[in-house]
Amino acid sequence: MSSWLRQSWLVLLLAGSLGTALAVVEQLLEGRIGQHARDRLTKAVLDVVPGGIRSDEVSAGTRQVFEVFDEAGRLQGRAVVAESAGFSDRICLMVGLSADNSELLGVAVLESRETPGLGERIREAAFLDQFADLPTSVELQVVKPGQSSEQPIDAISGATISSKAVTRAVNESIANILQPQVTAASVDTLTEDASNGGQP
Repeated sequence: MSSWLRQSWLVLLLAGSLGTALAVVEQLLEGRIGQHARDRLTKAVLDVVPGGIRSDEVSAGTRQVFEVFDEAGRLQGRAVVAESAGFSDRICLMVGLSADNSELLGVAVLESRETPGLGERIREAAFLDQFADLPTSVELQVVKPGQSSEQPIDAISGATISSKAVTRAVNESIANILQPQVTAASVDTLTEDASNGGQP
């Protein structure tokens, strides 16, 4: 009986020690993972708005919107976090717009778990480059070979759903910025910053 008790206490002691160790490791990693996510977000913001060197997050309801400025503090554009349901899971993007919201500057993929070799090709430059330097006044439309559109986006072969998910997210983010459902203070901030070069 005493041997069984000793073994039980040993198991409990080991379990407690392992649990404590795992909690410490998780806490240490959480800070690093969080910093990595913030760094990746900052890089994506600057990637989709050329000429920017710093960004500030602005109030826009539940959406994440960043204003991007150059060295002189002039507003270069805005970056908007956008999401849409893909083939496998949610696809998260960063969408870059010009300072006056008239031009789509670029798109970057923040997170995607689409099928490797198919849907994951939305990360490739050959697909994303289609979203650069386009007017926001015309809605983007995914097309297959032989189809035409006023503002076409060529679908990735074998990944039409993923291609449409990205395009839908971009269209929705543009629509939300052009007709923002945000607070009056947010609208005033966006308008004033665009007119005075981002200076307070």
